[in-house]
Amino acid sequence: MEKEKNHVPKFVWVVLIVLGVIDLVRGFMHTVALEYAALNIAGLDLTTSTAADQLRLLGTFGISNWITGVTFILIGLKAKQISLHIMGLIPVAYVLSMIAIRVNSSGYTETTADWDGIYMMIPYLLVSGITFIAGLLVMRAEGRKLKK
Repeated sequence: MEKEKNHVPKFVWVVLIVLGVIDLVRGFMHTVALEYAALNIAGLDLTTSTAADQLRLLGTFGISNWITGVTFILIGLKAKQISLHIMGLIPVAYVLSMIAIRVNSSGYTETTADWDGIYMMIPYLLVSGITFIAGLLVMRAEGRKLKK
């Protein structure tokens, strides 16, 4: 059976589905378990007058986690041919956003929060970047073309 020229390797869309499940967990932590996550994972100080603002921002981020989680799972199941594109987009979006946050935060006092969620995000970003590169290499080795 001849493989399609734009067929994305199975491991790429399987990893994307796993990242989608992780995003659903993150969405749960950022919304349903919001106060627990803010205090025990992010290490935010909720005794300040900005506590409600901090929770709202953290919770709003959780909404996007629900959306990306379901979207990643649906792409992995129903639109496998674009899963490699999404896998490459993930680290690019995070790196650009981290640069923007750093630039826009430069005039403020350094954070005192723990932000322990980073220990989940570093492997998440590494896995997405490595999977993207590995997918490209496998497709190139097999003579496949990435459909644009």
